[in-house]
Amino acid sequence: MNGFLLAAGLGTRLKPLTDKIAKPALPIAGLPMLVYPLNFFFEAKVKKLAVNTHHAPETIRAVLEKIEQPWELYISHEKKLLDTGGGLKACEAFLKEERVLLANADIVAGIDIERLLRFHEARLADLTLVVVPHKDADKIAPITLGEKDAIVDINRTLDKKSTGKHLYAGVAVFEPLLWKYLHKEPSSIVYTAYVSLIASGARVCAYTHEGTWFDCGTPENYHAASNAVASDAWYWQKILHPHIRTAFG
Repeated sequence: MNGFLLAAGLGTRLKPLTDKIAKPALPIAGLPMLVYPLNFFFEAKVKKLAVNTHHAPETIRAVLEKIEQPWELYISHEKKLLDTGGGLKACEAFLKEERVLLANADIVAGIDIERLLRFHEARLADLTLVVVPHKDADKIAPITLGEKDAIVDINRTLDKKSTGKHLYAGVAVFEPLLWKYLHKEPSSIVYTAYVSLIASGARVCAYTHEGTWFDCGTPENYHAASNAVASDAWYWQKILHPHIRTAFG
């Protein structure tokens, strides 16, 4: 399979930390933030990996260049920010032949990727989203679940009365069918491709992750993630791939 790492955000909410450095290159307990989701692609043994960049791209490249790459790497630099959907669409030619594991570069999570992939295959899913339980999900952007792990709505896009107790965790697995729903112009992958797949009747499933998960987009979450990883360093040293540990050891 192939992989896609979304690393092109502006990091506006983390200014001034992100004035001269891309958000995914900021440190979390002594390691660049992006190495935590990068570890997913080592676990999945991807053949190709695309990484999109925009703000301070040299800081993303500097991190990647320190790590031995077991895959064919493609860096898609966006002079004009394409958002999540347009950014992925720009990498279609590179990734389209295989199933794709996608991850946001600003999350820190202990997701069992091998289990996620088995889940996706067992359900013959066209798209599987990793979701996390959250007490305020219904106020933020609820994922609405149906029977047998099916996702029937995202953030009340298809039904104004939809509710949910889970949030999208920023990790997904998808089959090539998804490419037809993406747009080249700046757009959201969630509200163009994901919701369109649900509306089309495709098999869209939710894999629930109940372990460690941080979205590091706000100062509060960024500091919480840093503290949590630092206080459980043994766990992270155990699960991070040797190429990562060697590069930053």
